[in-house]
Amino acid sequence: MKVFRLLSVALVVASTVLTVPSANAHSGGLNAQGCHSGSQPYHCHRPQDVTPQNSPEVKLSRTGICHARGSRYYQQTRNLVAYATIEECLR
Repeated sequence: MKVFRLLSVALVVASTVLTVPSANAHSGGLNAQGCHSGSQPYHCHRPQDVTPQNSPEVKLSRTGICHARGSRYYQQTRNLVAYATIEECLR
C-alpha cells in the first residue's frame, strides 16, 4: 500500500514537471528607467520612479485606459505602457 502511494505521488510530480510549459524570455536592453526603449510598444519591467524628467506624456494602464499627463489618474498609474502622444496610445 505504501509503495503504491509513493509511486502515485511520484507519478503526479513527474507529470506536473514534464507538462508545465517553459517561459520564453526576450533579450534585455533596459534603459535607466527599466524599460525597453527600442521595443514597440515601449514597455517597462521595473516599477517606475515617475518624475517630470522620465515620465511619459501618456500612460496606458493595465486596464486599457490612456492617461495623459495632468489627467486625474496619471500620477497613480504605475503599471503602464508609455506613449509619446495620446494618438499613439489610442491606436
